[in-house]
Amino acid sequence: MDNQQKFEFITEKVKERPINKKKLMRRTLITVSMAVIFGLIACITFSALEPVISNWLHPQEEIEKIEIPLVTEEILPEDMIVHEETSLEPTQEVIDSLINEIELTTKDYQKLYQNIHVLVLNLQSATVTVTGMTQEVDLFQDSYETKGQSNGYIFAQNNTEIMIMAEEDSISESENIEITFVDGSKAEAQIRGTDADTGIAVLSVKKDLMAESTLEVISYLNLGSSSLSTLIASPVIAIGNPLGKSSVVYGMITSMDTIISMPDSNYRLLTTDIYGSANATGILVDFTGKVLGIINQKYNSEATPNLISALGITEIKTALQRMSNGMEKSYLGINGADIPAKIANSRGIPLGVYVTGIDLDSPAMQAGIQSGDIIVEMNKNKVTCFADYVKIMSEWQPGDSKEVILMRQKQDEYKTAMVEVVVGNRE
Repeated sequence: MDNQQKFEFITEKVKERPINKKKLMRRTLITVSMAVIFGLIACITFSALEPVISNWLHPQEEIEKIEIPLVTEEILPEDMIVHEETSLEPTQEVIDSLINEIELTTKDYQKLYQNIHVLVLNLQSATVTVTGMTQEVDLFQDSYETKGQSNGYIFAQNNTEIMIMAEEDSISESENIEITFVDGSKAEAQIRGTDADTGIAVLSVKKDLMAESTLEVISYLNLGSSSLSTLIASPVIAIGNPLGKSSVVYGMITSMDTIISMPDSNYRLLTTDIYGSANATGILVDFTGKVLGIINQKYNSEATPNLISALGITEIKTALQRMSNGMEKSYLGINGADIPAKIANSRGIPLGVYVTGIDLDSPAMQAGIQSGDIIVEMNKNKVTCFADYVKIMSEWQPGDSKEVILMRQKQDEYKTAMVEVVVGNRE
C-alpha cells in the first residue's frame, strides 16, 4: 500500500467561510466615524490651544490706549499779572509813549518771516501724503489702478502704531492706502475710524512696518485749544492746501462766535482773514505750532466763500480719541446748548444742557426726552455744559442702557424727571 492510499481517509476539502457583508460594512462605518470624530476633536483642540501656545512662544505686546488731553491748560495773560493790594494801571499816556519808542525795521520783518518759515519746516515732519488706491475696470474689461492723494497729519502714537488724521472723502472708496513720510519712505495704512460730522478719518500705521530712521525723523502735532476768547486777532498759519494746492498762508482769527450744532456734538467755527480756495483743506496753527483747527469750508457764509475757516480742535479731540481706539460712535440724537450762568441765576433756570432739538426716531426720542428739557445728570455724572455731555457720551458704547436726569418745565417751575435711554450707533 503506497503512502497515498494510506492517508486517503484523512483527506478533506477546506471551504472558505462566507463573508458577512453587513458586518463588514458596519465595522467600516464605525472606523470611518471614529476617524472623523477624532479629526474634529483634534481640530477643535488645536483651534482652542493655538492662540495660547502661539502667545506663549511669541508673546504679543498689549496695545496701549490712545489718550488725548481733552482740556488744554494754558496760562492766560491776566493770570500772569501779580495782583497786589495797591496795583497801579499804566495811563494811556505811558502806553502811547512806549508804543512810540518801538521801531520796526525791514530786518525785523524779515526775521519774523524767517522764524515762521522755520516753524512750518518743523511741522512738515508731522505731515504725510495719503495715497488711496482702487482697482477699476475699463470698457474692455481690463483692470487698472486709480490713485487719489491728500495730506495727512501725524497726531498720536501708542506702543505699536502711529495715528494719522486725513480727509475721509479722499480714502472712503480706497481698497489700499499708502502713507509717504517726510523722508520719502512708504508704509501701508489701515482705516481706524471715520467721522461723518467733521469729515475726518483716522489711519493707523504699524511701527514694525516703518524703518527706524523714519520713526526718528517724524514728529507729532501739538493739539492746542480753540476755546480761549483770547484767540480773537491772534496770528495763525494755514498749512496743507489752503489755496487748493500745497501752500502756506498767514493771517489772523477774525471770529469764533459761530457754533455748528450737530446731533450730540457742537463745533466752534474759527474764521480768518486769509483768502483761499473754496475747496481748501489742511490745518490752522498758531505761531507756537499748536493746532487750533481743521480747515473746513463747508460752513462758510455765501458772502465769504473764500475766507479760510476751521472747525475748532478742542471739540474735535473727542472724535480723534474715539476713532484712534477703534470705538463706535455712540448716539442719542440730541442737539443742545449751554445755559449761561448769569441767565440761569436771573431767570431761575437749572444749570445744564438745554435741549434745542431731537432727531426723529432717535434713542433720545424713544426714551421720551423733549425739546426744552434741561439735562443735569447722565448716569450719575453731573452735567453743567455741553462739553460735559460730549465727554460722558464718548465713554458710552452702543447698546448701553443709561439713566438721564433732566429738568422739565411745567407751568412756572422746573420738575425733575428720569428717563432710561438705550445708546444707539451713529453710522
